[in-house]
Amino acid sequence: MEEQTLHILLVDDDEFFASVVANQLQDEYNYKVTVAGNGREASDLIAKGGSNHFDMILTDYSMPIMNGIELLKWIHEHNLEIPVIMLTAAGSDVVAVEAMKLGAYDYVRKEQLDLQHLGVVINATHERLQFRITKSMEEERTREIGLNNLATDKVRDVLNALTPSLNSALANINGDIEIRGEELCKQLPSPHREQVHDLLQQIQHSAVLLETSIRGLLGLYKMLYAHHAEVKEIDRLKREIDEKTKFS
Repeated sequence: MEEQTLHILLVDDDEFFASVVANQLQDEYNYKVTVAGNGREASDLIAKGGSNHFDMILTDYSMPIMNGIELLKWIHEHNLEIPVIMLTAAGSDVVAVEAMKLGAYDYVRKEQLDLQHLGVVINATHERLQFRITKSMEEERTREIGLNNLATDKVRDVLNALTPSLNSALANINGDIEIRGEELCKQLPSPHREQVHDLLQQIQHSAVLLETSIRGLLGLYKMLYAHHAEVKEIDRLKREIDEKTKFS
């Protein structure tokens, strides 16, 4: 599998330095490098391409118009997830600390800069970004699972509260039809007796079907959210419902 080519935005007002570093990164590591002369130019490039345009930013601190810290603040204010490595001069420890507080992933002193070390820092920064993205996705997935479980528990509570009432109501319908319905039919003259009897039978059959369907839906619900649904059990529930839908 071909390794991913990183697109790096190098921000430095020293044209010679930027050209040398950009060429070395492209030749040695096959990175794609775009050069900006200051923070304002860099922010314009980022704004045009969006946060997905560059994989990483290497920025000098001391630059005209907009320096490295101001560029970091601009990135932070726009909530852009682009890792930044700050390039600092000797004696700029305070700048390095401020840059890290603003979200910079790392910093490199320019007087100690060598290609191998810079390549290591870039790769380590990219790996940290991938780890952070993966962790964020896992946290989001965990949050969604928690919300789904909470919703499932609430639905289950509602179903558990409704089921006894539904069963009781359906049982009363069947009982009334069996006992009182037959008594009422006997008091009616024919052919009204047969018509009412047939109607009561249809109502009773519909009540049985409704009871079976509710029981089947509850069974499917439990299997679905218990994550152990079995084909045989689903087929059994389907056969039971199918049988109840047939008039004898």
